[in-house]
Amino acid sequence: MFLFDLQWLLFGFLLLLVAAVAVAVWLARRQRRKGDWEALPGVEEVRPVLERAPFGVLVLEGRRTCRYANPYACRLLGLASPPCQLPETAWVHLLNEDRVAARLEAGIEGRYRSSVSLSSDQVVRWWVTPWGGLDLVFLLDVTAQQRAEQAARFLLSDLSHELRTPLATILTHLQVLLLPDISEDIGRQSLRLLKEEAQRMARLVNDMLELGRLETSAEIERRPVSLLAVVEQAIAQIAPQAEEREIAVSLEADTPLPLIVGNADRLKQVFLNLLNNAVTYSRPGDRVMVSLQREREGIACAVSDTGPGIPAEHLPHVTRRFYRAVPQGEGGSGLGLALVKEILRRHQSHLEIESQTEGEETGTCVRFALPVLPEEEEG
Repeated sequence: MFLFDLQWLLFGFLLLLVAAVAVAVWLARRQRRKGDWEALPGVEEVRPVLERAPFGVLVLEGRRTCRYANPYACRLLGLASPPCQLPETAWVHLLNEDRVAARLEAGIEGRYRSSVSLSSDQVVRWWVTPWGGLDLVFLLDVTAQQRAEQAARFLLSDLSHELRTPLATILTHLQVLLLPDISEDIGRQSLRLLKEEAQRMARLVNDMLELGRLETSAEIERRPVSLLAVVEQAIAQIAPQAEEREIAVSLEADTPLPLIVGNADRLKQVFLNLLNNAVTYSRPGDRVMVSLQREREGIACAVSDTGPGIPAEHLPHVTRRFYRAVPQGEGGSGLGLALVKEILRRHQSHLEIESQTEGEETGTCVRFALPVLPEEEEG
């Protein structure tokens, strides 16, 4: 009898043990279904690192369920706080294709995709690898890199196109100079044209390199700058050219002016290009004026002249690379205003151009505003 009771006792104990194991397994599976990925070994130790990582991290389950996304990934993809659902978009379909492929392919290499468009102006790359029943996705925003590469391609294409004309002219006049019976006047004329075209090529290359450096760099260094000092330096540099052309250059500035946040060298380049344009295309006796006025948003800047003005049909295009509102052989490289536009864009500003070609008062006015130091906004 005692033996029979002991057998039932052992049997009951075994049943309880099996039941406990079954409940533990069920709870574990239920916990996993709820997305408790933090219960996986090592997650708590690595999570603080993922939160600060300079790249995106996703933990995905099923077709669209996101169990974890670090702050970088949430900002990049516009996700709500996990757990959440991925949107029904083209990039999510590509991501799911890569998740499937990463599980089917042998090895631990995962699946890499070098370029994915989240939108018309945002590009990412990712690497996907399985992690048990979940998928890990590492993302990086490569929009700036893609823009830089595209800008470099455009620059090279534009430069090669623009250099064809001066190169053809140089080759032609070199052939002329090699002729045995050319006159001295023709020889001098060919040498003059050779010099002009060589100088034009030098301007094109230099301006193109400047624009290329601006468009392909991530940021420009900015610090507190005295804008009045920058403008005075630019005017002093352009003064000999203006005096030679009998054009008066003046400066009107509110005083005292607060410091701005910017790059002094680049801002000097802005004023030099605008002053050079005004002086180059004005007539003897015309005036060029620079104005610096304090406003609530910052400092309002203007460079105006009393020259012949720019025809209205050209105004929407004058900041395009190599666009010229004058005949091809006149003026500069066609990159001056493109450089100005890009520099101001890096200073969170933009150009506004007005011009009058008819009536008693003709001329052009270029305006933009620059932000002041935050601590001087209330000054």
